Amino acid sequence: MQNKPVEDFYCSAVYYCGIVENFDSTEKPIKLKHLLISLLDLYTKALYLPEVEPENDNLIDFEIYIPTIEFNQFDQYWEVFNPYCLEEPVGSSLSDDISDIYQDVKRGILLYEQKEQIQAIWQWKFQFDIHWGNHAVDALRALHSAISSSISPL
Repeated sequence: MQNKPVEDFYCSAVYYCGIVENFDSTEKPIKLKHLLISLLDLYTKALYLPEVEPENDNLIDFEIYIPTIEFNQFDQYWEVFNPYCLEEPVGSSLSDDISDIYQDVKRGILLYEQKEQIQAIWQWKFQFDIHWGNHAVDALRALHSAISSSISPL
């Protein structure tokens, strides 16, 4: 399936995963900014993925190595699960958000590269809708705050 939104998403997904795989927390705040930009791009492009149905129920499972990322003082943050419901904030983890997004997106990349495009698109879109999209929104806010914080980043 050749489709510009799919190709655009694939390129953004590869770029995001590359940033995660090569993330070095000892570097300056520019790494946080690159991560923020790549995540925002990935999220935006996910909104344009087409609706598809998986061709079969046999999901190919991949063992995915998830890189360890250290965000030091910026790892733990507060969030509210439902912004339309008055709830107490809960603790969350930026490294968990980034890792969950990475795992869902990487699985689709591996499918895509094995010529399982429909399965890859379905995986990306379905996981975006039910899982990694929420992690992305939370991580975007946390990254924005970390970058603009008066605390000396990392």
